[in-house]
Amino acid sequence: MDTIRICRHCGAAIPVETQGGSCVECGSDPGADSFVEATDGPMTPPTPAELAPLLPGLEIMEVAGQGGMGTIYKARQPQLDRVVALKILSPELGRDPAFAHRFSREAQALAKLNHSNIVRVFDFGQAGGFFYLLMEYVDGVTLRTLIEQKAIHAEEAQRIVIEICHALQYAHEEGIVHRDIKPSNILLDKKGRVKIADFGLAQLIGEEAKNWSAGSQTAVVMGTPHYIAPEQIEQPGKVDRRADIFSLGVVFYEMLTRELPLGRFEPPSHKAGVNPRLDEIVSRALAKPRRRRYQNANEFRAAVEAATGHFHNLPGDMRRSNGKRKWRWLPRFALAAGTIWLAVVTYLLLKEHWAEQKSVLIPAGALEAFAAGPEGVGIGRRAATELNLTKEQVQNVNKILRRYQRDFTALERRHTERSKNAAGHVVMTIPPFPQEMDELMSRMWTDLATVLSAGQLALAKTLHFERFFPHSGRKQVTVEIWQEDNGEYRYVEGSEPAGKNGGAAGTLPPRLRGLLLRDSQKTNN
Repeated sequence: MDTIRICRHCGAAIPVETQGGSCVECGSDPGADSFVEATDGPMTPPTPAELAPLLPGLEIMEVAGQGGMGTIYKARQPQLDRVVALKILSPELGRDPAFAHRFSREAQALAKLNHSNIVRVFDFGQAGGFFYLLMEYVDGVTLRTLIEQKAIHAEEAQRIVIEICHALQYAHEEGIVHRDIKPSNILLDKKGRVKIADFGLAQLIGEEAKNWSAGSQTAVVMGTPHYIAPEQIEQPGKVDRRADIFSLGVVFYEMLTRELPLGRFEPPSHKAGVNPRLDEIVSRALAKPRRRRYQNANEFRAAVEAATGHFHNLPGDMRRSNGKRKWRWLPRFALAAGTIWLAVVTYLLLKEHWAEQKSVLIPAGALEAFAAGPEGVGIGRRAATELNLTKEQVQNVNKILRRYQRDFTALERRHTERSKNAAGHVVMTIPPFPQEMDELMSRMWTDLATVLSAGQLALAKTLHFERFFPHSGRKQVTVEIWQEDNGEYRYVEGSEPAGKNGGAAGTLPPRLRGLLLRDSQKTNN
């Protein structure tokens, strides 16, 4: 079995000729006990023709990829008329008779993982001495390929990390730690959706590797150098979900800078000019002591989401109009006037109710806070009243809704198609995306369940919370945008826009401005 040696300080592979010196990556003097061996067992993959008689229910099409844990084939299930991925694990695993039991136990756990950002396991078994997993086939590219082909914009890197955090949190709650998060295990399909592959396989094969090295004084480290957490080298038997947080921090840094965080690495903002708020996020994820890292994927996700903020001009974006700066106070005045108007209307509508009940059902400030949030004035009073929200609940509900409004906008951006009409106006067509919308709503209700009681949550589902989003994502939306002589952007939105002179037009809101700016950036690039 081939071995490599790894520096415990930075995770770098140590060439054989420099075993006695300092690490070439971080310059540290690790000492004699700071190098460990890691398995790197290569295999000669069987050809599709060799596999065909072993798996008669599949049509083996081609080799789709090969890694340290086995070989992946693109295959087809004729009975279900679907394309699948067949992973054949290394035949050396068959040496240990007990591996079959462990494989069955771990594969059953993996097959129970059902998340939109995790590659599904459909079936597993053993055929002709080969252990295999039958999985969902993702038609796309690995994040490794994406990083090598082009620079990933910070906004896109944040979206990818957020989706990975969703998957990791789900798997960790199911008791499964990935142990080998790296760009080659992260897939993106043709619609840009993130899928994590090889969940739990590092642990499964790690058990076998320990048996192979029984009697050796050298610890066996499972994972990929440069991505594994320090404890995976120092204490392989005491790895928990925080190891995945560290590995994701490495991936995040690499997406932002196209470099690995080796030794004393520079912050991402110094290397790539990204938002300095990301420096602290990366630094905390890569903290060597586990107690200083994010303690779960939800914490990591919340920090990244907070850093996204609202839409900002990015390099290559269109400049905002500088015309009529003296009217910049108008939105603030309108907000203040609207709040006063809402307070007056609320008082008049609830005056009789207060007199009869002799008590206040809505805490002071809760109604105004809710109505000023994403739900808006239209149904704010009814929702706050019927749910009987406390002020703290209102604030937490609004935070969740604003987060999923940003997620909705990211979905909308991904599906937007842009063109120009005869008048030279920008026409944006947003096709339906019902599956992604269902997944977003499902996650939103899951998060709301942490804020609302069971009774409040059940009642909330009858109040049409989908109104928080600009549209349902189930019908095609067309937006026509043009720029007035004074530099102001105007728009008409609907299934069939009336055009500049055919209907009432509005001032371009931040959501559509973000779509316009993003498309402009693509054109400039």
